Amino acid sequence: MTISTEERLDRLERLVETNSQAIAHLSQQQGEILQRIDRLAGDTGKLSERVEKLSGDVEKLSGDLEKLTFKFDTAQSIGERLERLATSLIAGATISIIAGVILVLLREGSR
Repeated sequence: MTISTEERLDRLERLVETNSQAIAHLSQQQGEILQRIDRLAGDTGKLSERVEKLSGDVEKLSGDLEKLTFKFDTAQSIGERLERLATSLIAGATISIIAGVILVLLREGSR
């Protein structure tokens, strides 16, 4: 069972053609993969920019939160001071009225 030279050449030609097609297919796949990598690199850059922007927004919000906390604390302490002042004024007015009434009663009683 010997194979003729022509049959060997035919087989080699088919192998070369099959290999050429496989190489062309691999080259096409490589190009597609490179395009995907380029897209992913672009997407990664966009995501990095968004992360940086979000970091800036978080820092700004942190600053705003600190300001609001300060304002809230200030408002709370002012409210407490006003409450103490109002209580003192009410107590003072009450004492003044009671003292005035007692003095009037004492003056009327001494007549």
